[in-house]
Amino acid sequence: MSSNRYGGVDSYAAFFIAYKAKTLTRSPFFTRDDFEDLQQELMLAYLHAWPDFDESKGNPKSFVKAIVNNCAGMIIREAESQMRWTGQKELSLSTIIGSDDSAMEMMDIISGEHSIWGDPFASDSHMAVEQNMDIQKLLEAMPEEIRMTYELLKDQSITEAANATGIPRTTLSSKAKRLRQYLEELRLKEEN
Repeated sequence: MSSNRYGGVDSYAAFFIAYKAKTLTRSPFFTRDDFEDLQQELMLAYLHAWPDFDESKGNPKSFVKAIVNNCAGMIIREAESQMRWTGQKELSLSTIIGSDDSAMEMMDIISGEHSIWGDPFASDSHMAVEQNMDIQKLLEAMPEEIRMTYELLKDQSITEAANATGIPRTTLSSKAKRLRQYLEELRLKEEN
């Protein structure tokens, strides 16, 4: 996976960090070239948090997962905010646009027929945004193992995922079956 070697680091932590970095490279925010940087950032978060681990209060694997997943979530949120930022400041709808002769309020420009609201595809764009919001809510509500299966199989087949992660194909097939059952149960709840 990587040329990075982390001597003295728990083997499970190194494996899970590499797995999470590989998962992040499949998101729309990163590429395969970002793998080592992501892996190092996750490893750094783990190494900073590890001294706070108290074995009497929890399992080391659970601690590793929590730290790495939290850091991965922060990395994704930061990448999303950078993609959304347009470099433009917010304006009020009552802001005056144009010179004294042709001055108009921003609201008048927006409500014009050639504006965003006059766009015949605007309603489709609005629906796509709502669908993405629904998908995000669904993913946030999913149990972690099912969400990880979804993320793993979202862009690749079971065979490809098995080859990439080293997880047996039969194990991934079972996880995919649980994912389908979970989604079917949600669908049935929505219908009732």
